[in-house]
Amino acid sequence: MTPNLQIELRRFISSNVVSKLNKFYFENDALLIKGIDVSIGTILMGLYNKAEESDFYSEIVSLIQEDSTFYQEIDFNAGRILSVDDCYRIEGNALLKELFSNKKGRISEMVSNEVGIKSETAREILNFSALLVMSYLRYNLQLIESLKLLLEDQKRDILNSIPPGIKIILGFSSYETVEDKNQSIGRSIFTLFGHNFFSF
Repeated sequence: MTPNLQIELRRFISSNVVSKLNKFYFENDALLIKGIDVSIGTILMGLYNKAEESDFYSEIVSLIQEDSTFYQEIDFNAGRILSVDDCYRIEGNALLKELFSNKKGRISEMVSNEVGIKSETAREILNFSALLVMSYLRYNLQLIESLKLLLEDQKRDILNSIPPGIKIILGFSSYETVEDKNQSIGRSIFTLFGHNFFSF
């Protein structure tokens, strides 16, 4: 069965994870969730932009070591992050440099501006999201071969989760994908993250 990457990755963002992250950042929970969602979409579209670079996917995923702190804190079968500490601050930065190079700072500031969270929070949840996405792919290595096709197929939905300013930095038109207004207004934060938001 073909996985919906965003849905699969959102499963890991439980209320427990949000609560633990907010011990570092003191943001509104809903804004923090939105920031993570935007960051995950941004990382996925960063990967989409690298699809034509030979072996890029394999190389960036290989930067995730199985004995790394972040990787060991994820229960992939249960869709849970078992513990949240600040290891991702260092571990995620190298991934973002590979993915976005000199655009990393601009993307971070745009996440801050578009979501309404502090600049520091935006930087760190981008690191966190990069590690989550790459760890998921590291665990599901069989997806690497079909990742380009998966991202192409799911591109519309992913772009719809990213604010216009970030789309433009990533090289997409802000008008490239426009979903039905009733859908975007009606989709609440609780629907977005499903029942897992309430699970511990």
